[in-house]
Amino acid sequence: MDDKSRITPQFQDTPDEQSQEILSQLQNDGLNPDVFEQIKNDPLFQQLNNSLQGLPSTDQEIQKLNDEERLTFEMCIKKSIQNHKRVEEKQKFIFKKGFKFVEHRFYQNQMKTHKKMKQNQQQIDFYEIHFKELSLKMNKHLTYFIHPQKKMQIGKLNYQSGFKSFNQPYIRTLLKSKSFRQEIKDYILNHFIQEVQEEMGLKLQKFIKYCSRMYEEALREFYMYSAKNDDEEYFRNYIRLKMEQSIVKNSKCKIPWSFQEVIDAQKFALNLIEQEMDVENE
Repeated sequence: MDDKSRITPQFQDTPDEQSQEILSQLQNDGLNPDVFEQIKNDPLFQQLNNSLQGLPSTDQEIQKLNDEERLTFEMCIKKSIQNHKRVEEKQKFIFKKGFKFVEHRFYQNQMKTHKKMKQNQQQIDFYEIHFKELSLKMNKHLTYFIHPQKKMQIGKLNYQSGFKSFNQPYIRTLLKSKSFRQEIKDYILNHFIQEVQEEMGLKLQKFIKYCSRMYEEALREFYMYSAKNDDEEYFRNYIRLKMEQSIVKNSKCKIPWSFQEVIDAQKFALNLIEQEMDVENE
């Protein structure tokens, strides 16, 4: 073994199946609220959270972290550098959340006044109130406006959206409805930031938990296959590269959006709403 291969172990870029399974499990599992309250005071959580908020960490703060925590912090920074979102992604992010919020609030109000109303009738009412006038104006059936990931049942028939995905054309179509536009603007201005901040802590903890599992896995593999190599630099490179493979190069491993990305998404969404209002007023 030459010096270069000793110091820089090589791995395939494709994350292994076990890390993908662990990631999938963590994404589906919830966290005990008591555990979450404890972890918020953890130094690693605080530093990662500061990073997402755009606050720099001092050398003294980083030195308080152990080897695993410093490596997790490093992986998060690397992941965030390649985590830039296109404008379309930011708009999709906020409008999907907004659609869900507006729809849920409508159903809650319906339940207060019509407690025995069936779910499919609630759906029909939702689209009729917000999009019936627009459907007549555009000469489109009401089902054209259905959320692309949902179906609407009328009688015994199921109908799907006129759009293949929650994309830019679908968003712009939704915003042509004045009532829906007002509802989603209220969400963006008064609820969006708070909702995302609440989610951020939970997603960050899942990321930390996943990184810890990957660190333990890297250690087990090292001691299984390379324990006889007592070169400390080789050991550190082995663990770092394994972590990069499972985290940085793994497209399914996500970190929460930074606070700046959230603010940008809000600005882009409000700007798009203003554009549709200008078109309507022409």
